Amino acid sequence: GQIEVNSEIESDMQQPHPMHRLLQGEVGSGKTVIALRAMLSVIESGGQAALLAPTEVLASQHFKTIEKLLGDLAQAGTLQGSGEGTQLALLTGSLSASAKREALGKIANGEAGIVIGTHALISDGVEFHDLALVVVDEQHRFGVAQRAKMWRKNKIPPHILVMTATPIPRTLAMTFYGDLDVS
Repeated sequence: GQIEVNSEIESDMQQPHPMHRLLQGEVGSGKTVIALRAMLSVIESGGQAALLAPTEVLASQHFKTIEKLLGDLAQAGTLQGSGEGTQLALLTGSLSASAKREALGKIANGEAGIVIGTHALISDGVEFHDLALVVVDEQHRFGVAQRAKMWRKNKIPPHILVMTATPIPRTLAMTFYGDLDVS
């Protein structure tokens, strides 16, 4: 299943228009790994990826998981990092002012290739260097206006990958998410 979905996403991201895909899978089925592959694909092309999570707990979990999966590739440009890779940034409402300033700087100048956060990513003060992919986890927890604000964070509309562990029958998915391809 992961191989099939990865192929669908790769194909979508090579099209002349942005991807709009809904990825359904049970908890533990590998949705985050699939999303990470897509994120690394846009980073390799010079873009940035953002993962939008509905809660600080989930955003922190995603941050730790992705940091662990990438190892020293998540520390590019630092002493402990690999010469290749990128940096991760976590942006949530509870960050201290100095941590928030540091994260916003890395997001704006492109040092942070993968940005993980909560509704804080939607804030007006958040500027991306080149946002190429937005991954939304449990998207039903975000309103239409909130998601649309995230999509407008870049001059060129980014690819969109929406993940959910909530089983949605295909017919219902087509009704609610008719603008999304379903995997």
